[in-house]
Amino acid sequence: MEAKQSKLEKLKGQNPFRVPEGYMEGLTSQIMSRIPEDMPKRETKILSLNERIRPLLYLAAVFIGFIFLFRVFIVPVTPKSDTLQGESVSVGESEMVNEDEEYLEYLQQEYNRNLLTVSLEYMD
Repeated sequence: MEAKQSKLEKLKGQNPFRVPEGYMEGLTSQIMSRIPEDMPKRETKILSLNERIRPLLYLAAVFIGFIFLFRVFIVPVTPKSDTLQGESVSVGESEMVNEDEEYLEYLQQEYNRNLLTVSLEYMD
């Protein structure tokens, strides 16, 4: 253990990596000698129309799938319509109309009460 620490202490502040003598002088010529003079030409593969269009068809299928998923899980289902007195009114709309009418009646009553209170206070 002490021998390893003493070796590490010797290397402090020094670069332990060295290049062999004469390595850089012949490096360029060695690399150039390994590269072939004529590069072999690669054969180009001719793709058919089917092979070119197939990725686009897959992409279109993915988008159509997403559209159907959003339609099924995100867009709410509209209620079926009922026929009342010969008119076609959906169930949800008739309930909303009744609730709106009740709310408007409530607002009218509150307005009348407040108006009466203000006028009585004004008369005093």
